Amino acid sequence: MKKYAYIILCFVMIGILSACGKDDEAKVKVTEENRAYLEEYNKSLQGTIEDMNSILGVYNNGLDGIYTQEYSNEQFAKVLKEQIKESNALIKSVESLNVKPELFQVHQQLLALVNRSHQLLLNTIDEANNPDQEIEKDPFRVEFLAIKQEQAVIANDWKVLAQQLVAAGENPEE
Repeated sequence: MKKYAYIILCFVMIGILSACGKDDEAKVKVTEENRAYLEEYNKSLQGTIEDMNSILGVYNNGLDGIYTQEYSNEQFAKVLKEQIKESNALIKSVESLNVKPELFQVHQQLLALVNRSHQLLLNTIDEANNPDQEIEKDPFRVEFLAIKQEQAVIANDWKVLAQQLVAAGENPEE
């Protein structure tokens, strides 16, 4: 369990350090030159968030099933195996995006979050695959909530940008 605590601590530190760079996100401004590109990236980001919500929703329901004893470790592991496949596909999709330099840091935050989510699945299935050990639920719940909070911050930051994109589309002469 110590290795999981260490991994979670590392992710928290990464989150804190990346939060220090949040000012860079505010520097992404909509111009006529980048509007189409930002709209395309925004669509991709929304799809990624939707896919993450789906994966994490199944994870959350499964973890609830462990808490309520509706799932055994084996049942939970079976649920997670399919989510790991979907999470792998999501990582590949996000990694394959070719982003412009002005979005590099934002995209790196998204990629780190998708990988953090995937690591949560891997850590959990590692415990679930051990039938002689009870799953330590609380650290996984804490990490799940931290991921969802960071996801909400990214989504909100992009809602602001999306509003700018709409306004730029209505006023193309700006």
